[in-house]
Amino acid sequence: MRKLLSIIIIVLTLMSCGSKTPQDLFDEDKSGVVMILNQFYYVLTLPNGNKIYFSGIDNNGTLQNITFNKAEIINKRAAMTGTGFFIDKQGTIMTNRHVAQPQIDKKAIKEGYNKLVASIKAYYISQMQWMSGQYDVLEAQKSYCVSYDYYGNAVTDESKLQAIEEKQQELNSQYQMLQNVVQSLDGYASANSLDISTVCQVGIAYNDTYVQSANDFFGKNACTVVKVSQQEDTDLALLQLKSKTTPDNAYIFKTDGTADMSWADKLKEMFSPYSEKLLEINQDLYMIGYNAGPTLASTKQGIQVQMTTGKVTQLPDGDRVLYSIPTVQGSSGSPVVDSKGRLVAVNFAKLIGSDNFNFGIPMNKVKAFLEK
Repeated sequence: MRKLLSIIIIVLTLMSCGSKTPQDLFDEDKSGVVMILNQFYYVLTLPNGNKIYFSGIDNNGTLQNITFNKAEIINKRAAMTGTGFFIDKQGTIMTNRHVAQPQIDKKAIKEGYNKLVASIKAYYISQMQWMSGQYDVLEAQKSYCVSYDYYGNAVTDESKLQAIEEKQQELNSQYQMLQNVVQSLDGYASANSLDISTVCQVGIAYNDTYVQSANDFFGKNACTVVKVSQQEDTDLALLQLKSKTTPDNAYIFKTDGTADMSWADKLKEMFSPYSEKLLEINQDLYMIGYNAGPTLASTKQGIQVQMTTGKVTQLPDGDRVLYSIPTVQGSSGSPVVDSKGRLVAVNFAKLIGSDNFNFGIPMNKVKAFLEK
């Protein structure tokens, strides 16, 4: 029986190799690859329940666009683009977790927050010192409220004295208020239970369509985040169109390792289940995505997805695939296919310092993510 199966596989291999030209792959897949726009901000909930909103953190550890006003941060949201691709007819799109739900180093945020608290505290203390000095100046001015008449009797200018004392009372009230704030900041600065969350608005745009503003993403093709991997080493997420319907003309990528192949190739797959072991060193791979987002995608014919090509440079270890496909920001979440059109990885990271060595999430992790 095993010999018979081997003969069938050999015959089928001779009948059809199943390979496609890069142009064929591009024409087939491009309609199923979408550009993702995510506009987002972060919420820091303080121990007393108050909320601080900010858009990110810079290289110096400073929280950016910090405000207590929610309406204000909405107008100053951060934005990022990425790539995704349809995996079913219900409008489900696979992409990277960091595209669907941008995260930030919580330790860095807390350090930035403590840095902010320390600077606010220092400012308030300097204000208190200034108020104390002003109080002393006013105290010295009281001596000018007293004069002496012809007979040497002291005469006090009560109205002038009252005005000075009212200013002192006002300063004292402000001083006490700042003193209370400084004392409360002492507790917040050492807090380890700060709650940090991300608020995102996600939408997509299709190949061959025109994009003029964020409304072309959110107004026409708004999405929700339906699933995010909880595994630290699996940078995957699922979005879904709010319409829950994949366009009729959109290509749907197969996540079980098959593609739209001939009956001969499909039969061959039955006897040779898909595995990362099918990948070989120096094998051609193709990535379809929106490198650099609208910067490269925008053309006179609308946004256009790009295909980049490279080779397998390191055999998969179950956690990642390494290839020489060049990428830039925006290609995160792009599908990577082989010459038969089979999905072999989801692009997710680049080697720091190089655009030409990049990592993809292999199919065993993709399948495990979808099955959980």
